Amino acid sequence: MNHDRDTDDFWNAISRIEVSVKNSQDDIRKLYLHSARQEIAIESPNEKIDANQQESRLMFARIEKRFDEHDKRFDKIEDSLTIIVNHL
Repeated sequence: MNHDRDTDDFWNAISRIEVSVKNSQDDIRKLYLHSARQEIAIESPNEKIDANQQESRLMFARIEKRFDEHDKRFDKIEDSLTIIVNHL
């Protein structure tokens, strides 16, 4: 009878180990899925930020070009005024 008890204890220990390993695997799987969801959640805003940054750069480039054009116009006006003042 003692021999059966040892065998039962052995199989009970193995059963507890199997349950523990399965629980660990489930926890690892949950952690992986959570991590994957977090990565996906982070990628979407990053893509939007990148698109907004690119759009902002283009908009600022257009604004800078318009300022340059206005600077040239003001320089021409200033030159014309200088000519008029010198003529007077």
